[in-house]
Amino acid sequence: MSTITISTEEYNTLKAQITSLTQQLDWMKRQLFGSKSERFVNPEGQMQLDLGITPVEVETKNEHIEYDREKLTVKEKKEGHSRGQMPTHLPFVDEVIIPEGIDPEVDREIGRDITWEVDYEPGKCFVRRFIRPKYADKKENTIVIADLPARPVDRGNFGPGIMASVTNDKYLYHLPLYRQSERFLRESHLKIAESTLCDIVKNTFLWIDPVFYKMKHDVFAHATYILADETHIRVLLKQKKGKAHKGYYWVYYDPLRKIVLFDYYHGRGRGGPNEFLKSYKNGIIQIDGYVGYNEVIKENGLTRAACMAHVRRKFEEALSYNKADAEYALSAIGNWFKIERKAKEQDLGYSERLELRNKNNLSEDFKDFKEWMLKYSADALPSDSVREACKYALGQWDYFDAYLTDGRVELSNNKVENAIRPVALGRKNFMFKGSEDAAQRGAVIYSIITTAKLHGLDPREYIKHLLEKLPGEKASNIEKYLPWAQEVADNIGKISKEPQ
Repeated sequence: MSTITISTEEYNTLKAQITSLTQQLDWMKRQLFGSKSERFVNPEGQMQLDLGITPVEVETKNEHIEYDREKLTVKEKKEGHSRGQMPTHLPFVDEVIIPEGIDPEVDREIGRDITWEVDYEPGKCFVRRFIRPKYADKKENTIVIADLPARPVDRGNFGPGIMASVTNDKYLYHLPLYRQSERFLRESHLKIAESTLCDIVKNTFLWIDPVFYKMKHDVFAHATYILADETHIRVLLKQKKGKAHKGYYWVYYDPLRKIVLFDYYHGRGRGGPNEFLKSYKNGIIQIDGYVGYNEVIKENGLTRAACMAHVRRKFEEALSYNKADAEYALSAIGNWFKIERKAKEQDLGYSERLELRNKNNLSEDFKDFKEWMLKYSADALPSDSVREACKYALGQWDYFDAYLTDGRVELSNNKVENAIRPVALGRKNFMFKGSEDAAQRGAVIYSIITTAKLHGLDPREYIKHLLEKLPGEKASNIEKYLPWAQEVADNIGKISKEPQ
């Protein structure tokens, strides 16, 4: 093997060429395979490979941009507790808090600590300032200052009124947060980011969640009759960005105590009612013909009650096919609903309502109608839509025994469907929930708002009351803040007669 001898000068020249080519190759790899941040090269200093491509000259112009940046003074930062600037264009509402044992006429004030928050009452935003004078205690050689009142968010920028309003407007009036942000800017010249409003709703949820769980405990500790239904809601998936799936709100209504409970579950399978109703045993549950409740009904020894409104809808759908027979069925069903309206107009109790049903021979009417459906089904063609309506009704007919023997049981589960209606309206505005956690927060808030309405309360005022009182309250006293508690009615009043 022969050996090639080169001079030191030649060696240095080759080494420089190898180094240069290696650098160019590394640069090219970064352009082809590197991350975006690695691909920027200063045009003036970048290396170029001779690829036989003529570069295009691009004319560049310098653009001069000026902007003014506001800078907070040390004093402003201290007064604002590092929470941003106080919106001084809003009116002030001051609350002066004097320490216990201090006489402002005698004791010498040596300074003041001011804490502020933005709050809202219908029609106006304002700044609430908590002013706490400091006093020198010569005897104890110390400074005396009162404690701040308990607030929903420690050192937060927003008070109970604005938190209740944002939450109520979102879930009762179906106003998305971005629209609320625009409204605050337009009406109050107050810039509140949509993300901040989202945080407001989350913090509101944290305080009302214990009330929801107490309501849930009371239902399953005392209820012997509930109505149930479900409705879909689209929910974004964390695993697949931009993708949504169909989740469900399952809604349970205790009509005797006027309590509505929403529960979110990711599907329409039996898992939703099985989990939520696991402690509800030996009672009555009124539902439509959906089979998802069958397992919990069997396992918990529940009595099933049917819904005549769903039966009626099937015959209404058949009107265009066989008007005469469909109208006969609807006339019979309509008479039964007339009896229920009469009981409501007369404000009858449950035993009196059952007595009215018996006086009108409803048991015989139901028996005769069943015989008519059996005969019609036997004679009709398989494609007959009235026959299909009869088939659905016959599958539910035995479950109307609870209605015929118990004055508490309704003829339909329309009351729980009425409770669900806000979700259907909200779907047209929100399109989807941002996550499953957000969907469950919505379930809790819907429960609070709907139950408050059933007890004649203004939902906004009720939520505000909870946000004002619960931060300084013991968990053992949560019962005082349930929607039907006398203390709640005494503090915020009722806006109407309790719905029936």
